[in-house]
Amino acid sequence: MTILLCINVVIILLLSAGTFSFYKKSLVSEIAAARSDVLRQVSERVHQFKTNIHTLSNLYYTDTRFQQMASALDEENADIFFEYMDGLTDQFQVSFHQVNVDFYTVFLSSSEIGYCSVPVSEDYDYMNPKIKIWYNDIYQASGEIVDVASYRDRELGINAYSAARTVRNASGEIIGYLMINADERQLYQMYADVISSDSNIYVVNNEGQIVSSSRDTIIGFSYFNMKNLDGMFGEEDYIITRISGRTVVFTRYSDGESGFTVFEELPLSEILYPIAHVRRMVLILVLLALAVGTALAWIFSGRIAAPLQKLCADVRRVEEGNLDQSFAIQSFTEINDLSSGMDRMMIHIRELIENVRTKEEEKRRIELNWLQAQINPHFMYNTLFSIKCSVDMGYSKEAGHMLTVFIQMLREILSSTDEMVPIRTQMEFIRKYVELQRFRYDNSFDALVEYDEQVADCLIPKMLIQPLVENAIIHGVKMEDKNGMITVIAHRRDGDVCIRIEDNGVGMTEERIRDIMSSRVSAGRVHLGVRNVYERIRLYFGEDYGLSINSAPGEGTQITLLIPVLEEGAVSVRDTPGL
Repeated sequence: MTILLCINVVIILLLSAGTFSFYKKSLVSEIAAARSDVLRQVSERVHQFKTNIHTLSNLYYTDTRFQQMASALDEENADIFFEYMDGLTDQFQVSFHQVNVDFYTVFLSSSEIGYCSVPVSEDYDYMNPKIKIWYNDIYQASGEIVDVASYRDRELGINAYSAARTVRNASGEIIGYLMINADERQLYQMYADVISSDSNIYVVNNEGQIVSSSRDTIIGFSYFNMKNLDGMFGEEDYIITRISGRTVVFTRYSDGESGFTVFEELPLSEILYPIAHVRRMVLILVLLALAVGTALAWIFSGRIAAPLQKLCADVRRVEEGNLDQSFAIQSFTEINDLSSGMDRMMIHIRELIENVRTKEEEKRRIELNWLQAQINPHFMYNTLFSIKCSVDMGYSKEAGHMLTVFIQMLREILSSTDEMVPIRTQMEFIRKYVELQRFRYDNSFDALVEYDEQVADCLIPKMLIQPLVENAIIHGVKMEDKNGMITVIAHRRDGDVCIRIEDNGVGMTEERIRDIMSSRVSAGRVHLGVRNVYERIRLYFGEDYGLSINSAPGEGTQITLLIPVLEEGAVSVRDTPGL
C-alpha cells in the first residue's frame, strides 16, 4: 500500500505541480509582456518630454539677441537682459503649455551674473556648473546639450531634470551656462497612473543614474549597474529576481534614441494573486485525487499483500521446524500457482526426510549389529572353556560366578535395543568385561574403571568403549609380565565428555596409528574396531568430535574419546547433531 500510495502521490503532485507551474509561467510571461508594452509607452512619453526640453534649450541658444546680450552682459545692462529673458521665457511657456511642459530657465554668465525665470533668493547659486560634478561633461560638449539627471534644487525644493550647455561667443570662449530645468515630478506624472501600491518604476540613463522614479528618495543616485543588468536580462524583457527581500518580476524597456531605460519592479505575489482561486481549486483536486488513490491503494494492496503475508507466515512456521505446514491460499493466479508449488515441494521434502530417516536408522542398526558381531568368537569360546575347566577342577563357585557375569554381559549385548545408553551403564559393562578377561588371563593384568558423577547420566552410543578395551587387552599389555595395567576414566572437559582408555603395554609407532585410523592391513590384521568407533562418533555427533591416539613403542597407548554432553531422557538419538 505504501508503494502504491507513494506512486499515486508522486504522479498527482507532478501533474498538478507541472500544470500549475506551466500556467503560472504563462501568466507571468503574458503580464510581463503587457508591462513591457506599458514601459514602452512610458519611455515614449519620457522621450517626448526630453525632446521638448532640448527644443527649448535650442530656442534660447539660437536666439540671436540672446547671444548678443549674453556676450555683453555686465552689471549695467543686467536689468535689460533679465527683462528680455522674462519676455522670451513667457513666450516659450505659452507655446509649450499646450504639450504640458512646465519649465524654468537658469542662465549664469562667466562673470557670475545669474538669471532665473522664477523668483529666487539673493544667495541662489544659479546651478553654478563650475562646482558641479557634471561641469566637465558640458565643458567638453562645446555647446551641445548635456542631460543632468535630476539635479536637486534646494532653493525651489524640487528634483530638476536639466538640459545644460555652455554658451560660447564667435571665438569659442565661454560667455555663460544655460540650463532648461523641469520638475522631475512631471516625468513621474507620465507613469503615475500605471503604478500599483507595491510596484516601482525607474527611469534610468545610460550610466544607471535615476532620472525619475516612484521612489523619490533615490532620484539622482547611480542606483543600477547597467552592465550587470544587461547580463542578467540577456535577450529577455523580464527576469524574476529578489529585490529588497521580496520576489519581483523585473521588466525593462530600453530606448536607444533617448538613451533612457525604463525599469519596473512588480511583486510576483501581486501578479499571482488572480490565480489564488485556481491554486485552491488545484489543491482541492489534488486532495480528492489523493483520497481516491489512497482508497484504491488500500483495496488493491490488501488483495495482493494479504495472501503474500499469509504465505510468508506459513514459510516462517516451516523455518521454525513445522514440516507439516500446508500452503492453501486462494488469490490471484500467480499466488495460487506459488502456493500450490510450495505445497507440493513440502510434501516432497517430507517424503525425502522420511526416506533419509528410515535409511539412517537402518544404517545404524546394521552398524550396531555388525559391531556387536565383532565380539571375538575366541573370547566366547575361551571363556566357556575356562568355565568348563573350572567345573572339572572343582572350582564350581568361581565357575558359577564367571557364568553369571558372562550371561549378564550377553543379555546386555543381545537383548537391549537402545542405541544410546548412560555412561554409568556402559562403564559397569566394561567392569564386567574386564573381570572376565582377568579370569581368562589368570589375573595377568590389573584394570581401573572410573567415571565422574557429572557424566554418569550422559548418553553414549552402545558398545562404544568395549572394542578399545579389547584392543588394549589383546594387543597392548604383555600377559606374561604379570604387570599389565588398563585404565578407563570418563570425566567432563570444557563442556564435553572425555573418555580415556590407557594401557602400559607395548605401544605403537606413528605409522601403525595411521594404518589403524585408515583401516589398512597391518601385521596381518585389519584394525576395524578403532576406525569403527571413530566413524560412529562422527556419525552421531558431527566432525567436531571423534577420538585421538597417543602412543610410542614401549610406552603404552592412550586413546581419548570426545563426545558432547547428552542428558538421559532429554535428547533422542534422532536429535543428535550427526543425524
